[in-house]
Amino acid sequence: MNNISIIGGGVAGLCIASELVARGVHVRIYDKAGKPGPHGCSWWAGGMLAPFCESESAEE
Repeated sequence: MNNISIIGGGVAGLCIASELVARGVHVRIYDKAGKPGPHGCSWWAGGMLAPFCESESAEE
């Protein structure tokens, strides 16, 4: 079995971890802030990786 360690539990780290787990890889995530929560941007709107998707309904 493959074992991978990921440093950082932000948007990119969690995305990569999710993909690796789906491929059968054992993943361990290390983040200095601990578990995901309101202290990280991935907790709020996915870190706004695609702000243009909300442009039609967003205020100016």
